[in-house]
Amino acid sequence: MIYVGVDIAKTNHYAAIVDYSTGEVIQTPFLVTNNSTGFDLLLSKISNFPKENILIGLESTAHYGNNLIFYFHQKGFNIGVINPIQTATLRKTRIRKVKNDKVDSMLICEALSLGYYNLLS
Repeated sequence: MIYVGVDIAKTNHYAAIVDYSTGEVIQTPFLVTNNSTGFDLLLSKISNFPKENILIGLESTAHYGNNLIFYFHQKGFNIGVINPIQTATLRKTRIRKVKNDKVDSMLICEALSLGYYNLLS
């Protein structure tokens, strides 16, 4: 399974792509603007994988993630929404309690791999 963790913000998101079945980080965290140009960039990074093997995840954050959700849901991708309390709890298990957009996108990938999400239908 390929996990795409997206840390949502108002203008710019950060995304990371990890294959936990192999332990491979396919794409280290990168900037995704909150518009079609940014979403197209993210799509280009995952387009070589079958959609059914991809899970895009993000924390539930007001309305800032709605454009991304709509874009990828319309294209047939699975989207998992994570309660931010779950990622905060996962972060607390780390020795270094670092919190930034790049680290959080990787943390979201891990939360997805552990099943800490609700699948959008």
